[in-house]
Amino acid sequence: MQGKERRSYQPGRRASDQTTRGHLPWVRALLLAAALVITAYALLVIRDDSRPQREADAVRVEALRLDARRAAGQVAARLALTDSALNLVARDLAEHPAQAIEALDRARVVAPQASFVITDAAGQVLAAVGGKTEASSRSSSAYALHDDALLIRRPLKDGRAVVARTPLPAIKAELDGASLTVVAAGQAPSEAEAGAIRPVKDADGRLQLRAAAPVGASGHAVVAAMPATGGLSAWLDDAWMLAAPLLLVLLMLAVLAVQNWRQTRAGRQWADTERRFRVAVEAARCGVWEWDLARGEVVLSDYMAAMLEVEPGLALTTQALIEKVHPRYRETLVDALDRAAADGVFDVTFPVPLKGGGIRWIDARGQSRQPRRDAGFTSLLGVALDITEARRSKAQAQAAENRLRDGIESVSDAFVLFDRKGRLILWNQAFQDAFAFPPGVVVRGAQKDALNQIAAEAIKAEHPSASGRAGVREVELKDGRWLQMAERFTGDGGTVVIAADITVIRRQEAERRRAADELRGMVAALEDREAKLSLLARKYEVAMTRAEAANQAKSEFLANMSHELRTPLNAINGFSEIMAGEMFGPLGDRRYKGYAADIHQSGQHLLSLINDILDMAKIEAGKLTLHYEPVSLNGLCNDAIRLMRGKAMESGLTLGLVAPDAIQIEADHRGLKQVLLNLISNAVKFTPEGGAVTVTVAAQDADHVRVSVTDTGIGINAADLDRLAQPFEQVEGQHSKTTQGTGLGLALTKSLIELHRGQMTIESEPGHGTTVWFDLPIHAPEGAMAPAGAPVQRVQSQAA
Repeated sequence: MQGKERRSYQPGRRASDQTTRGHLPWVRALLLAAALVITAYALLVIRDDSRPQREADAVRVEALRLDARRAAGQVAARLALTDSALNLVARDLAEHPAQAIEALDRARVVAPQASFVITDAAGQVLAAVGGKTEASSRSSSAYALHDDALLIRRPLKDGRAVVARTPLPAIKAELDGASLTVVAAGQAPSEAEAGAIRPVKDADGRLQLRAAAPVGASGHAVVAAMPATGGLSAWLDDAWMLAAPLLLVLLMLAVLAVQNWRQTRAGRQWADTERRFRVAVEAARCGVWEWDLARGEVVLSDYMAAMLEVEPGLALTTQALIEKVHPRYRETLVDALDRAAADGVFDVTFPVPLKGGGIRWIDARGQSRQPRRDAGFTSLLGVALDITEARRSKAQAQAAENRLRDGIESVSDAFVLFDRKGRLILWNQAFQDAFAFPPGVVVRGAQKDALNQIAAEAIKAEHPSASGRAGVREVELKDGRWLQMAERFTGDGGTVVIAADITVIRRQEAERRRAADELRGMVAALEDREAKLSLLARKYEVAMTRAEAANQAKSEFLANMSHELRTPLNAINGFSEIMAGEMFGPLGDRRYKGYAADIHQSGQHLLSLINDILDMAKIEAGKLTLHYEPVSLNGLCNDAIRLMRGKAMESGLTLGLVAPDAIQIEADHRGLKQVLLNLISNAVKFTPEGGAVTVTVAAQDADHVRVSVTDTGIGINAADLDRLAQPFEQVEGQHSKTTQGTGLGLALTKSLIELHRGQMTIESEPGHGTTVWFDLPIHAPEGAMAPAGAPVQRVQSQAA
C-alpha cells in the first residue's frame, strides 16, 4: 500500500465551515471592541458615523452570506441523496425494465423527501411515486425549478427518463423566515455569482441586500435577502445624539447575539444532518468516497474504510486502492476509472479479499462533482454498497431454482406455472411436448391466453373428470393421446397446471370393457356347452372303458406274441445256423448254404425287432425296470465295439474308442449296452465305405458323464431331427431305402437314457456326419442299487 497521509477531511463537509466557525469569536471580540470605541468617540464626533455603520453592515453581509451558504449546503445534501436514488432507479430499470414501480419505491426509501416520475420519450408519465407528476413529466433539462421545487431529470438508455422533485419550502422554514430563493445560473446573472452582495429593490420599492451561494454542480444558486439600511437620517436632532451611541451598541450586541444564535443553531443543524446522513448511509451498508483523479487520491468514509479493511481517516492513493481489489478484477476497476474520466459516471463491481479469509463484494457507483475539463472529469463522488450477502442470496436462489427446475424436468407429467398476470414463469419439457408447441413459443413471459390458443389446436375434445373433482378435466388429443389436466391457484394469484398422460389407463379401461363383454359372451357360451360337456363326459367314460379293455388286450397279445413268436424263431434260427455251418455235412449246391445263412440272418433280425417292440411296449406301459449295478463304462463301450467291429469291417469303416480315463458308473448293464449297440449300429448303417465311427467317453463334472457316438456318414437335415426319436419314425432318403429297420431304435434308446435320468441330443450336418451324445448321472438314485451278492438279470440285446 502506498502514499497514505493523515487528513481531517470528511466527505460532505466543507473546510470553509470550520474556518468560519474558528473566526467567529474573533469577529465578535473585534465588533465589541469597536462598539466601545465608537461609543467613546461618538461623544466627540457624533455625526461622523460612517465607520461603525460600515462595520455593522459588514456583520450583516457576512451573516447574509452564511445564510446563503448554509441553505445551499442543505439543498446540496438533499440533491446528493436524490442523485443516489436516481442512480439506483437507473440500475434497477437496466436490470428489470418492467419493474418501474418497484424501482421508484426503492428510490423513495433512499430519498423519502423527494417524489419520482418515469416518462417516455414523448414526456408522458409511465409511473409516479410520492407527489406531483404533471410538472415533473414536462421537465427536459438535467436540473430545473418548478413551483418552489428543484427538478432533477436523468435520461435512460431505452429513451425513458426518471425525474425527481425535491421541495424547497422545508429548507426555508428551518431558517426562521429568512428570505430565500433558488434560481438557475444564467437566469439571474447578477445573483448567481457565489458570495456576491447586490442591493436590489423589492416589489414595494424597499432596498434589499442579496447574497448567492451555488448548489453543488446543479447549475443553480440559493439567494438570501435582507433589508438594507441607508445610514442615519440627516434630520435627527440633538436629542438623539446622546441616545445614538447606546442604541448603536445595543443594536450591535443584538446583531452579534442573533448571529451567534443563528450560527450555533446552523452548526447543530449541520451536525445533526451529517449524523443522520451518516447513520442512514451506514444502516444501508453504504460507504461514501471521493476520488480525485488528478491527484490520484481517494478519501473514504469510516464505513467505506471498514469495508476495505483499511485504517479510517486515511486518504488512499489510487494504486493502493487498486491493490486492495482481487487481482482478477483490477483491470476491470482501471477500465471503470478510464470511462469515468471520459463520461463522468463511475459504476463497477469488484471483490476485495479479506484478511481473515473470504471475499467481500462491493458495488461502487458515483459521478463527477465538477464540470468537465479539457483533460476530462477529474473528481468523482459516490457511494459503495456491500453486496456480498445479496450475491450469496442470489446464488442460493439460483441454485434453488435450478434444483426446482431439475426436479420438475424429472417428472413425467407436464408442468406449467403462470403468475397472477397470466405470464409464463416455469415449465418443463413434458409440457412443451404434450401439445407440440412450435420452437420459440414457450418462453418466459409468454401469455397464458396465447399458449391456450395454440394448445387448443391439438385438442380433439374435453371431458369432465370421472372423479368429479373441481379443476380437473380429461382432454383427448387429436393424435389419440389422453391427458388428465389439474389446474390450481397459488397464494399470490398465479396458476399451476399439471397434465398427466392417461392414454394407457384409457386404453386399459377400453380393453377391460371389451374383455368384460367377451367374458359375458364366453360365460353364455360355456353355459351353452355345459350340457354338451356332460354328454361328452359320459362318452369319455365309455371310451376309457373301451381303451382299458384294448390296453389289456394289447398286453395279453404282447405276452402271447413273446412266447408264440420267440419259440418258432429260436428253432428257425438254430436250424438255419446248423445248415449254414454244414454241421452234419455238405448241403450240395452252394446256394443252399447261402439260403440257410439268409434265413438265419432274417430270423435274427426278426427276433431283434420283436424284442424292440416288446421293450418299447414295456416302457410305454411303465413296466420296464432298471437293475442298477456298478458298470465300467470303458469296458461296456469296448464290448459294444467288439460286437459291432465285424459289421464295421464288412462296410469298410474304422470303429474306435476315445476314453482317456476309466469311468465307473451305476447303471443298468443290459439297458446301457443296448443303447450303445443301437447308436453304433445306426452310425455303421448310415456311414459310407471309408468313413469312421468314434465312441467318446468323458466326465462332465463330479456327478455326470458324457458318451458320444460320432460318424462321418450322410448326415440328417435339421428339419428331421425333432421327429427321429419318435417311435416308428424314419427319415426318407436314398440311403435309408437300402437299410432295414422299424424306426424304434432311436426311440427305444432315448427312452432308456431318460429312464437313467439322462438326456440325449442329436447334432448333424447333411453330407458331413452325425453326432449323438447323451449325459448320464454317475450315481444311481438312492435305494435303486441291488444289494451286494444279489443276482442281477442281464439280457444281451442285438442291435436294431
